[in-house]
Amino acid sequence: MNILILILGLIGLAERVIKWILIQQFFQKAKLEAESFLPLETYTISILQPILSGDPTLWDCLSNNLALKTPYQLEFIWLIDENDPVAQAGCHQLIETYPDVKVKLISLPPSPNQISPKMFKLIAGLKEATGNIIAVLDDDTMLPNQAFDQCLAYLEKPEIGVAFGLPYYVNFSNFWSTLVSSVVNGNNLLTYIPYTYLINPFTINGMFFVIKREVLEKVDGFATLDKFIVDDYAIAQHFRKQGYQLAQTPVCHGISTQIQDSTHYFNLITRWFIFPQASILKSSSVQELIVFYLMAFLPTLFPFLVFLYTLFFPSLYGLIYGLIYFGLNYALLSNFNQNYLRNATPKTHIIVLILVQILLPIHIIISLFLPRNINWRGHIMQLTEEGGFEFIQRRDSV
Repeated sequence: MNILILILGLIGLAERVIKWILIQQFFQKAKLEAESFLPLETYTISILQPILSGDPTLWDCLSNNLALKTPYQLEFIWLIDENDPVAQAGCHQLIETYPDVKVKLISLPPSPNQISPKMFKLIAGLKEATGNIIAVLDDDTMLPNQAFDQCLAYLEKPEIGVAFGLPYYVNFSNFWSTLVSSVVNGNNLLTYIPYTYLINPFTINGMFFVIKREVLEKVDGFATLDKFIVDDYAIAQHFRKQGYQLAQTPVCHGISTQIQDSTHYFNLITRWFIFPQASILKSSSVQELIVFYLMAFLPTLFPFLVFLYTLFFPSLYGLIYGLIYFGLNYALLSNFNQNYLRNATPKTHIIVLILVQILLPIHIIISLFLPRNINWRGHIMQLTEEGGFEFIQRRDSV
C-alpha cells in the first residue's frame, strides 16, 4: 500500500513538472515562429462580435478592442438584440468615442427556438463581413496588441482550418469574481496546451478564433451549426469532418466577467462543466477520450486527493509531500502568471488559485447530478441529448 501511494505521489509531481516543461517549450517555439512570420498587408480582418448587455465590465472590454494597435485593417461587426436598448445605447456611445475605427452595428430579432443565439448572430454577421480573415470574439474578451501577429501564421498552413487562443480571467474585484478567475487561471495552460503534444486539438476555445474566409466558404460557413449550444465544439468538429486541423496558438487573451453573487457563480461554473458532458464526452473518439481523462480530468482530481490524504492520514512524510506538491503548484502558477498571463492574478491571490484547484473536483461532481440547464445572462436553456437545446425562458428586455 505504501509503495502504491509513493508511486502515485511521484506520478503527481512528475505530471506537474512535465507539463511545466511542455508549456515553456510551446511558448518558446511559438515565439520563434511568430518572429519568422512576415505580416501580409493584404490581410483584412472582420471581427464578428455577438454582444449581450448585462455585465458592468462589458464596455471596458469592447473599448479595449477598439483601441487595438495592429498593422492589419480591422472592421468590427457588432451583433446585438433589437430588444436590448442598453446594448444599443452603449454601442452607439463607443462608436462615437472611436470615430476612426470601422464598426458595423447590426440589430437582430431574437433567435428562433432551438437556434443558438450566438450562432444566429454569427451567421448574420458573416453576411456583412468584407475581410479575408474572419475572427470571432466574445464580448467579454480583450485581445492583446500582438494577437493577430501571433495567430495568423498558423492559418498559412494549408491543413489548418481554425486557429484559436488561450483565455485567462482578469476580474478579481469581489469574492465571486475572484473564484471564477481562479478556476480559469489555475487550470487553463495546464489543461489546454500539454495534450496537444499527444494528439491534434479536438476542440477550440470559442472566446477567440480566426478562420480564412476562403476556408470558411469551402465548409459552408456556420449555417449547419445553428442548433448546437456548445458552439465551439460544434465548429471544431465541423472543420475536422471537412479534413481540416485545429491550431492552438499562443495568443493569451483576457476575459472580464463580473460575478454578482453565489447564484451567478454556480450558474456559470455549472455551465462550464455541463458543456463537456454534452460535447466532448459524447462524441469524441476513444483516443481523444483517453487523452482527455489522462491529461485533463484525472490531474484535476489530484490536488483534492493530496489534500484529503494529508488530512485523514496525517504523517510527517505526508505533510512534507503536501508542501512539496503545493509548493510546486505555487511556483508554476506564479511563473505562468508572470510570463504568459500578464500578471492578471494579483500575487497575493496565487494561493487562492491553489485553494480552488483543491475544491474544483467538488464542483465537477456536483455538476454531474444537476439538471442540464444553463443560464446565460438571463436566457435559461435546457440541453437535449442530441447536443441541441430548448429555451425554457428568454430574458426580458433590459
